Amino acid sequence: MAEVVQTFRATNGRVTGVIGLAMCALVAVLSVATEGPSAAVPSVIGCALLAVVVWAALLRPRVSATATELRMKTFAEDVTIPLASIDTVAVRRYLLVRSGGERYICPAVGRSLRKTVRDEMRWQGHSQIMAPVQAEDLAAVQTEVKGDKGVDYADFVETQIAHLADVDRATRGIEARSEEEYELGSQVVRRRAWPEIIAMAVLAVAFVVALLVV
Repeated sequence: MAEVVQTFRATNGRVTGVIGLAMCALVAVLSVATEGPSAAVPSVIGCALLAVVVWAALLRPRVSATATELRMKTFAEDVTIPLASIDTVAVRRYLLVRSGGERYICPAVGRSLRKTVRDEMRWQGHSQIMAPVQAEDLAAVQTEVKGDKGVDYADFVETQIAHLADVDRATRGIEARSEEEYELGSQVVRRRAWPEIIAMAVLAVAFVVALLVV
């Protein structure tokens, strides 16, 4: 497996997710302490189901990259995208990447609603096709991110992914927006997050059974 060279900090859902898990645990404990088995069992199972959903929706999503791949974890799927195949990258309310004519979305990185609306107005009527990123531009952004807390982290994510894609294309000898780039998009790998899917399915069935039996 290729070594991860960049892990992007998640900007969406972390605080809400931790609070959600804590609330699920608190309600489960209170149910066991104050309710009889007929009410406590469905309550605990329901809290466990909700906790898995909170984890999958808010805490599981993340974005990382190797020298050749962009890896995105979403609610119930892992997506591996060849960097050289990426022709569009944009961060709005979520991270959007286009490869081989397909769009892939990850909610781990996003902008606030106000900034999203402002950027949509700015880009209205303009192409969002990813432009080549120069090394000096990337260095400038990285310097600003490190030295100025006011710089939007989403801008850095866009720029860095674009830069990694340019580097991978140069390494492979592929031109931007070429047929080779488009065809490389067919090598995207999508894997189901089976542990989370199975856990949600089992807990959902158990919750229904507990409501009917207890």
